[in-house]
This record gives sequence, structure tokens and C-alpha cells, in this order.
Amino acid sequence: MSEQARGTRFLPFHDIPANEAQALAEEVRTLVAADLVVESTQLARDQRSQGAIVLRGRLLRPSHEVFPHWLAALNKRGYTPLLRPDPGGEQVALHVLAGVAMPQASNPWINLVLFILTFISTLFVGMQSSDSGAVLNTTSDLFLPQNLIRGWPFAVTLLGILAAHEFGHYFAARYHKVAVTLPYFLPMPLTFGTLGAFIRLKEPVPDRRKLFDIGVAGPLAGLLLAVPLLFYGLSTSPVQVPASGLSYMVEGNSIFYYTAKVLIFGKALPNAITGEDVMMNQVNFAAWIGLLVTALNLLPVGQLDGGHTVFALFGEKARYVNRGAIGLLALFAIASLPPLQRLLPVLQTVGFEGWFVWLALIFLLIGPYHPPALDDVTTLDAKRRWIGYAVILIFILTFVPVPMRVI
Repeated sequence: MSEQARGTRFLPFHDIPANEAQALAEEVRTLVAADLVVESTQLARDQRSQGAIVLRGRLLRPSHEVFPHWLAALNKRGYTPLLRPDPGGEQVALHVLAGVAMPQASNPWINLVLFILTFISTLFVGMQSSDSGAVLNTTSDLFLPQNLIRGWPFAVTLLGILAAHEFGHYFAARYHKVAVTLPYFLPMPLTFGTLGAFIRLKEPVPDRRKLFDIGVAGPLAGLLLAVPLLFYGLSTSPVQVPASGLSYMVEGNSIFYYTAKVLIFGKALPNAITGEDVMMNQVNFAAWIGLLVTALNLLPVGQLDGGHTVFALFGEKARYVNRGAIGLLALFAIASLPPLQRLLPVLQTVGFEGWFVWLALIFLLIGPYHPPALDDVTTLDAKRRWIGYAVILIFILTFVPVPMRVI
């Protein structure tokens, strides 16, 4: 997951003397003269105008060719340009704000410590799902190094997928010269052993093409590792009828995971007639989690990877996709309510109470909508659009309405 820099501080316009604003307006007109036919210039007198000056006009060249030059030149002067489509016409509006986003230095030791803690927590979870046949007689056995190391297939598989995902974002950001942190891994010695990982973009993304590249690079890189590991894990996992009288977790089926099991075993699993199911080994379990994390990151909301993708594709119209995704999650969450499931047992196949938590995260932390890039005029080329549609299809194929249930 990647998060765009928030709370960038710009110098309030009222701190800029009027004569400086006038001089700046003339300087900007000169800077853009070869690429923008300026129809009007406004010296903004309040924050609602979103800029020290606003130039409106018609572009002579595509914005992705000219905006990087404007950005570099104005940043040197201590200003930041925002390029927006002007409603109701073919013109664009160039807002120039006082101030430049200054990326703060990050401490790589924090990333390293979090990674080590996450590695230990995933070893802990992997050990408990180990198929080595080891018997742990006491609670203290759980923390013995010789027992903990038995969880390495799970830990290495899961952290490998997460690392591929996050470094996909990282290297795409570095390629586009956007300041970015190293991945932060989040340990959790329960359930999956980790809450995932994320990187943080330390400055606004210049345009929607760069935003798109950074957003899709993560899930695509993660899938390159997760898919072959899933097939390997499935092919080395036994199929049998679970022991009766014991509670155990049943992993949810996405379209992709269901199809993969049919391809490997030649039948649908779990089998409602025979009761057979895949008894996931450590690699299978970790790869399944990797696919689940990919799907969750591809939810088309806010600053999740899916939110980056649909905003880069559709701009402000992405809000309709955001609302549709949130509405679907709300329906799946409501379907998990026991009174409704007793009334309609079929809802057990789509209802999951965990979506209430995700809805809370979306509205309280992630945000339902995506902020625009500095250049919000540039649109995606045909190649990127097709990749974007493919990423949406990947989300549909890997999304799991009910990620897990205990029976």
C-alpha cells in the first residue's frame, strides 16, 4: 500500500505582499508563454481561490510534456503549481501556491526494527500451522528458537510477497523521482502474523501517469511472486476430510483461488458432498494471505492501490466507483448480522463482519476519495488504460467476500 503525502504546508496568500504577487504573475506568464495561451490572470485574495495567482488559458502542448518544466522552475522560486481542468470548457487553470513540499528525512532503523519484529511474529504464526509433526507440550515451547524456526516457510513466503509488493511501489516512485520511504512492516503475533506493510510518499505526486505507475507497480510485483507460490503450495497440500469435532478456519474462495484449486485437484473444494477440503500447508496459507492482501489493497477507495488506479483512470468520476465499492462493502457487512442470516441463510456465503472494521478505517483513516495530483489535466495513454482495466479485473478475480470463517 502507498500513501500520498498529506498535510503539505503552503505559505498563506495573505503573507505575500501585493507587489510580489504582481511580479510573480508576470514571471509565470513569461514561463508558460510558449505552451499556454493565457486568457486571464487572477491575483487571488483569499484561500478559496487556491493559489497566489490563477492563470486560465488553452494548452498548446500536452500537459505531461510542459508541466514538469513549470514545476521545476517554480519550485526553485519557492512556489508550487497546480494544473486543473477549468469546468465548462477546453481551458485549464494554473494555480500557483506559495510554498514547496519539503520531504522530511526518514529513519531506516525504524523500518529494519519493524521488519525484524514482523519476521518473528510471522515465524510464530507459521510455527503454529507447521506440518512438521512437532508437538509443543507447553506454552514456553512456543518461544524456543528451535521450534520458532519451523515457521520459516510461512514467514519467508508471506514477507517475500509483501516485500515484492512494497518495493514495486518504492522503485516506481524512485523511477519517477518522487520522494518515498522504505517499506514499513507491521507485526501482529496473531492470525496472519502481520497487518501488512506500507510505504509513504513524502511529497505530492506530479501527475496522474506517475500516480498510476506507482499505484499499480505494487500489486503487479506482488502477484508475480504470489501466483506461482500459490500453485506450488496447493500442489504440495493434502486434500482430505477434516477431523470431526474440531474447530478450524476455512479460507475464503475468490474466483481465482477457486479456479486454481480446480486446476490443481480437478474438483471443486471444499466439496459439499464428500466434505473434502485442502489442508493448507505453510506456503499455501501464506500465498493465500498474499492474494488476500493484494485484493484488499486493490479496493477502489481512497489512497489504497485500487484508489490510485481508478482515480488515475477516471479522475473526479472515480468518486462514483469509490461510492459503489463502499456500498458493496456495506452490503457484505450488513449481510453478516445474525438476525438477517437466520432469516436468509444464503447470506452466510457473502456476509462478513470484518467489513465493518474496513468501513471504519476507510472513513476515519484512509478516506473514501483520492486527492488530485499536482497536474490533474494529464490523462493516461492507451497502454496505461489497458493495464488499469487489467488491474480492476485482477481485483474482481482475487476479491474474497468472506475471507475466513470458523467451523
